[in-house]
Amino acid sequence: MRITDARVIVTSPGRNFVTLKIVTDQGVHGIGDATLNGREKAVVAYLEEHVCPLLIGRDARRIEDVWQMLYRG
Repeated sequence: MRITDARVIVTSPGRNFVTLKIVTDQGVHGIGDATLNGREKAVVAYLEEHVCPLLIGRDARRIEDVWQMLYRG
C-alpha cells in the first residue's frame, strides 16, 4: 500500500487551520492536523515543498519508518 498523494488543505473559520490529507493506491486515506497558530503559512510551505514529496511512494503501513524519517531527517 503506497502513498500516492499528499495534499495540504487550509481552511479559515475565523483563523487558519492546516490539514494534511494522505491518499494511498488502495483508496485508503487519512487526515492530520498541522496547525501552528500564527505560523500557518510557514507550515504550509514546509509541507508542500519538503514533506509531501518525501511521502509519495512510501509504504503507508510503515508508520514508524515514516515518522523516523521525518523526525530525524
